[in-house]
Amino acid sequence: MKIISLITQKGGSGKSTLAECLAVAATLDNKAVAILDMDPQGSAISWKQRRGSSDPAVLPVTMTNLSEEIERVRTSGADYVFIDTPARLSDWAMAAAKVSDLVIIPSRPTIKDLERVEASIKLSTLDNIRPVLVVLNQVRSRGNRDEQAENYIKSKNFPVCPGRIGNRVMFEDADTFGLTPQEVDQEGKAAIEIKHVYKYISHLLDQIKNEPVSEQTSKVVNYE
Repeated sequence: MKIISLITQKGGSGKSTLAECLAVAATLDNKAVAILDMDPQGSAISWKQRRGSSDPAVLPVTMTNLSEEIERVRTSGADYVFIDTPARLSDWAMAAAKVSDLVIIPSRPTIKDLERVEASIKLSTLDNIRPVLVVLNQVRSRGNRDEQAENYIKSKNFPVCPGRIGNRVMFEDADTFGLTPQEVDQEGKAAIEIKHVYKYISHLLDQIKNEPVSEQTSKVVNYE
């Protein structure tokens, strides 16, 4: 079982939506998946209530029962677990990072968001070396701000996913019904973006499994 935490010290990064989209992408890839919602706002829980009985499972957790819930989903045969963490509770985010095989740092391509990337990575790797990956989220279709953001992240020697998630109304439309873009329009731009990011992360996890992690930054892999 692979555990992926989504951690950021900046609110409004689309962390919960990304966790939901990646979880559904894994489900569509015939994986057994669970989302552990550590955020007191319960965004993933509310999404699941709108969604109904369809997979993936979404469970509310706290720092106190995180280990217990992880073992429960492991015993149930889960392939992937995505942990949605709160932006304002650093100790909760650290607890999630400690049990993770990979930490994803979602970031919008704005200077205020990018300035918090380093803090999020330091928080995620405070206790130990582990692979992290920055995913640019809510990228506008016009301009080259995403390229500028990637260059900024790389200048800090942090890894950035080659796939981008655009700022598209499809995310809001799908979310209304507890769905994701891949379930509404598989050929749409939003669905394709999610698929690319998921494939990259899946390949990266396979690489991490086969090679020892010797530094906090993850290696670039071919996700095509």
